[in-house]
Amino acid sequence: MDLNNLKSDPIVVVGGGFGGLSTVQALLAHSVGTPIILIDQSPRFLFKPFLYELLSGELQLWEVAPFYSALSTELGFIFLQECVAEVDEFERKLITSSGIELRYSQLVISTGLTTDFSVVEDLEEYAYGFSNLNDFQRIKQLITSINNSSTCLDPLVIAGAGPTGVELACKVADLVNNRVEIYLVDKGSKILSKSKSFNREKAIDEMARRNVKIYLDHHIKSVNESYIEISTEKNKSLKVNYSGLIWTAGLKPFPSKLLDPWLNENKKIIVNKFLQMNEFQNIFFLGDITFNEHDPFPSSAQVAMQQGFLTAQNIISLRKRKKLKSFEFEDLGEMLSLGIGNASITGYGITLAGPLAFEIRRLAYLIRIPGFSLSLKSTGSWLFSKKIINRLFSHYH
Repeated sequence: MDLNNLKSDPIVVVGGGFGGLSTVQALLAHSVGTPIILIDQSPRFLFKPFLYELLSGELQLWEVAPFYSALSTELGFIFLQECVAEVDEFERKLITSSGIELRYSQLVISTGLTTDFSVVEDLEEYAYGFSNLNDFQRIKQLITSINNSSTCLDPLVIAGAGPTGVELACKVADLVNNRVEIYLVDKGSKILSKSKSFNREKAIDEMARRNVKIYLDHHIKSVNESYIEISTEKNKSLKVNYSGLIWTAGLKPFPSKLLDPWLNENKKIIVNKFLQMNEFQNIFFLGDITFNEHDPFPSSAQVAMQQGFLTAQNIISLRKRKKLKSFEFEDLGEMLSLGIGNASITGYGITLAGPLAFEIRRLAYLIRIPGFSLSLKSTGSWLFSKKIINRLFSHYH
């Protein structure tokens, strides 16, 4: 589509993660009649809760990472694979790194987070992240290397015992068939510190059944090509030869000059209760990069999606000069993948763990995949799999 021939200034969404894409979908569902442009550097949307199933082969790439171009064709928005370099708030226009100038009526910024390697010297050189498809490919190669090795291997170290670290520990342990020890290291006093107690207990049980050792009140002090130095708060150190290091212990805003003018000292953007900047109320910020000092909310895909739906409503209200609604997070529960074919769920009116919880988690996420045809195709693939249907029915015999 020719951007110079748009009938009106579009609503522009920068960042196509859960917050950004949810905003686009909600706007389209309300048929606002204004062009909607989504800008992202990547050609694919990434459904991050399914990265673990992509790693194990339980799901395929087309299910986990559909192309934005396919979604835009189906849903009816304009997609630009670009990097936004600058925003002129007064002129209501943005400039991309390739020089495209684009005026907007309302602007939504939801650029998300990426792995923060800055905490330990040389960490980026020796560690893997787990926040994008490139990380996925590198970890998949590491697993293949471990499985193809004929020698006794050093431990695989995972830093960070939050949901990502715990889910990875269980999944990788299954994929390498416990051929190597997995060290799960966290500076806190317990795993899954912000999770429901039921899910935490089930995760501890599942890791105890696998070759996973948990090191709490420990942190990675240094790393080189030969070993990792793990320290305690009492400055006791343990040097560990390792086969790989996966870093899930810290995130930072995605590197972009776009955000620099707005980030505070904690690398967050202060928003009001409507997720706007007070100075420029036609600009909304969503997701992990935001902070509201009067009503802090957790950092999760669930929060970002709810913010996206609300922002779409508020943009429509703003255009109609109606009262805006403040953001109130509704905690719908938590679902954790705990190895191949296994999960734990707290919420949605149920508390459940095991294979049936895995199937419920998978179905709950499949119906949220953006794009009706993709969601239908993926859900159908799940539903008509003999292996899965037999597994479901086996719970009743």
